[in-house]
Amino acid sequence: MILNHVAAILLFSGPLLYIGLWMAIDPAGFAGLPELAVRASRNLVLSVGGLPSEEIVEQAAISRRLRTALRVAGVALLLFAIVV
Repeated sequence: MILNHVAAILLFSGPLLYIGLWMAIDPAGFAGLPELAVRASRNLVLSVGGLPSEEIVEQAAISRRLRTALRVAGVALLLFAIVV
């Protein structure tokens, strides 16, 4: 019974804590995650083909409203992970 509880904390609450902290601390980095994934897959395809990879570009700025929404969602995830 106790091992099930420890496993639930490690496998469920751990990732929620990490994602919640990331959203609360660096909302611009979290919002740029899809762009980063697309750039990484494009660079992988280019490198497999023997072509040079693309240059790293700056992250696009996000609005203050989106930044606040991501921070609130991150704090909500943190609280949920701590309570569960």
